[in-house]
Amino acid sequence: MIRMFLRIILGIVLVSSSAKIARAQFEELMKPEGEIKLPGKLSFHGYGELHYNSSDAGSNVPSKDAPDSAARVDFHRMVWGLSYHYNDRISLHTEVDFEHAANEIELEFAYLDFLINPAINVRAGAMLMPVGPLNEFHEPPLFYSVERPYVQNAIIPTTWQEGGAGIYGAPLPGLKYRLYLVSGLNGDRFRASDGIRKGRGKVAGGENQPLSGDELAAVGRLEYTAVPGLTLGGSAYSGGANQEEDPDLDGVDVTIFEGDIRYRKFGLDLTGVYTQIDIDDAEKINAKTGQLVGEKLVGWYVEGAYDILRPLALQSEKRLMAFVRYEQINTQEEVPTGFTADPKNDRNVITYGLAYYPITSVAIKADVENWENEAATNNDGNRFNLGVAYMF
Repeated sequence: MIRMFLRIILGIVLVSSSAKIARAQFEELMKPEGEIKLPGKLSFHGYGELHYNSSDAGSNVPSKDAPDSAARVDFHRMVWGLSYHYNDRISLHTEVDFEHAANEIELEFAYLDFLINPAINVRAGAMLMPVGPLNEFHEPPLFYSVERPYVQNAIIPTTWQEGGAGIYGAPLPGLKYRLYLVSGLNGDRFRASDGIRKGRGKVAGGENQPLSGDELAAVGRLEYTAVPGLTLGGSAYSGGANQEEDPDLDGVDVTIFEGDIRYRKFGLDLTGVYTQIDIDDAEKINAKTGQLVGEKLVGWYVEGAYDILRPLALQSEKRLMAFVRYEQINTQEEVPTGFTADPKNDRNVITYGLAYYPITSVAIKADVENWENEAATNNDGNRFNLGVAYMF
């Protein structure tokens, strides 16, 4: 795997020798999203969101902090980010996430960028994994629902960060990539209902993430944006998941494939995402932990949105986005031989609502979720959500 990683880097280096991209495009590529420049070399950015959730008591609607509560209010997250530019070539970027009214604190990322040329640059530190369209750029005004799409929670474990190093750049106009070698997942913590989510180490070290040199992972993403209004993306991840070098978990590997498409024009916003996770030797995890981890996990969704205000005020920054999203989530699409899947883990959810943007960086949201699964109908449920979100 590492040899393949090095070959890819060498190939990009060769391409970069012939790449011709204007300096202005290079500077735009390297500009951090949503950053506010402060005096000198320091810049500050952040985001946050307040949620109100009211669900059917006892339903299967996910609610991490109060699963049996009919209603709750949660200042879900407040994130502060600082960047420091040492010079034109070296910069540091950091974010800290204060979750649930600062009852939980988590490092979002902290990495160094070394700029070389438009086609190839180096990044090292604690980095967000470039898997799916949301994990790297998940500021709440960037999506219309109060909660993040559930495919990018139960399947892709957003927010997901690992420690490592890699390269990124734009070898051709409209073509961007990221390619990293990072710390792997811990299969001992995989679960039936949310897959690999609890296997993230969060770059916490110690008992949270023992690391074997044989259990590193390669991860990458490619994006094509040359057609106005259209974004095509694809992500891949492959690595070992036996961080504790447990002989009972030898051979447990994780492979992720993801593809996404988004079209935005004339007030219309259409999105589609598909992701699949394959876990080799999942039966070894189940034998050790007593869980029923699937060997194949699948999630996908389609979403359509339209700006109702566009016909009324073409020049205004205000937007009122009406949207609907359908998601299919199955963390046990396939299970090891001799095991039986739990139909409660085969779920679908329809979310529909409104998101009002008085300015681009602030959103006021309201939506309804309708949940169903393949088990008894009394496990279905509904949830009403309100939210306020900002970024700067």
